Amino acid sequence: MPEITSYDQLPLVLTVQDVARVLKLGVGMVYELLRSGELPSRRIGARGQFRVTRSDLIRYIEGESFAG
Repeated sequence: MPEITSYDQLPLVLTVQDVARVLKLGVGMVYELLRSGELPSRRIGARGQFRVTRSDLIRYIEGESFAG
């Protein structure tokens, strides 16, 4: 993924690796955010791979709460 300079450049759905690059975090830290629910995600496919929507990532970056 090339360097992101605006939200419009983000794909609609991001992998864990994409999220790590955008947030400049390690993949392990991203998994912690996903497992804790601090950053919402969906599990897809037979292997249950994490995916994060662009809108959820933007809300996380902007500090909005996901408590429900």
